[in-house]
Amino acid sequence: MPPAPWAEVRTVLVEELGTEPDTIFASFDEEPIAAASVAQVHRATLRSGAEVVVKVQRPGIRPLVEQDLDIVATLARALHERMGWARTIGINDLAQGFADSLTEELDFRVEAANTTAVRTLALARKSPVVIPQIHTDLSTARLLVMDRLPGVPLGSKPLEGAEPRAGQLLALMMEQIMIDGIFHCDPHPGNVFVLDDGRIALLDFGVVGRIDANVQAALQDILVAIDRRDRAGLSDALLEAVSRPEGLDDQALERALGQFMASHLSAGVPPRLDMFVDLFRILGAHGLRVPPGVAAVFRAVGTLEGTLKTLDPGFEIIEAARTFATSRIADRFSPPSLRQAAEDETLKLLPLLRRLPRRIDRITNAVEQGRLSVGVRLFADERERRFVSGLVRQATLAFLGAVTGVMAVILLGTTGGPALSAGFTLYQLFGYNLLLISAVLMLRTLITSLRRDP
Repeated sequence: MPPAPWAEVRTVLVEELGTEPDTIFASFDEEPIAAASVAQVHRATLRSGAEVVVKVQRPGIRPLVEQDLDIVATLARALHERMGWARTIGINDLAQGFADSLTEELDFRVEAANTTAVRTLALARKSPVVIPQIHTDLSTARLLVMDRLPGVPLGSKPLEGAEPRAGQLLALMMEQIMIDGIFHCDPHPGNVFVLDDGRIALLDFGVVGRIDANVQAALQDILVAIDRRDRAGLSDALLEAVSRPEGLDDQALERALGQFMASHLSAGVPPRLDMFVDLFRILGAHGLRVPPGVAAVFRAVGTLEGTLKTLDPGFEIIEAARTFATSRIADRFSPPSLRQAAEDETLKLLPLLRRLPRRIDRITNAVEQGRLSVGVRLFADERERRFVSGLVRQATLAFLGAVTGVMAVILLGTTGGPALSAGFTLYQLFGYNLLLISAVLMLRTLITSLRRDP
């Protein structure tokens, strides 16, 4: 994008800092080093001598984004009302998730908090991938100040020893997704820097995904099931990660997943990331809705594949991810992890165990006094409701066909009435029309009954 004029950028700086930029910065480069649709980045030096980069939000961008998001929401509602596939994938939820992410991206305080959280976790794990430090005291809703990392975007220059760095970046992303639960949503090559000392850095945490521990475990199980060609395990893991619809045919889903594995996981053929496109088609065909958090994971991994191919064209992301997930499964079943899991579950059960005697006493009293009742919900399954609705509809059509047929016979047998022509009366006109309607209704009922599955 063309950069915003310096006069407008300076106005934003004064409004956000509450003072003239010269008070905070020893120097500030008026020409941006990068300009995008939401913000642009300038080099600067603090009074302390620290070299920083300053991300400044474009003046007037928020109203434009709000207009665009209103268009997205309107289109999503229209698709939800008119298209079955849109309702199946939960188009409104996906559009709302996109809107929430973009709205967060307009508040640089969110990006500052995200970057600080991810950097803290990466430092604790001693990851070789660099995450920049944020100057939170100078960062505001429209201003983000961080340490300048000397380097260039990925792909700007050849990188020696790219393979280990590709593995380092994948390991960081897998740890963010499957351990930390907060991950970079858009790791494209422009957000990956090659530093002068050969290390790589990950930038721009304006949009991050968040998933809970249950989804993290489900994603690990999905990769392990793919590794073992276990269609039942894959089905169970998917149902843990996505929303299960009413009336799901589990056997049909397992058969579809078995065919999916036979097509994409043949012996000796490395799996490719595009196999997840077919997996999403299977989910949609069986009415399984993918939550926005899970969709963000697949989006991030899909973007990451292109970045890793830039680092190392021969890098196999699925193989490496499966290896990582398998090691994480092994860690979950190690003695320390099992002991910690047992302690966590015991702590969760303590409140229930404390309430259990009182609840048993209430049930016993209800039995003694004859007040114990059980509620049963009829037609809870969507297939049962469709079956009963079809029977009612067929019965109604058959009844209407019979009634109109009887009325047609009565009118045709009635003599007299207004004459429309020689030997043809108004009663006969009505009778023949009702007879035609009766025949159509009865034929439709018969054909629908013959087509109905046994």
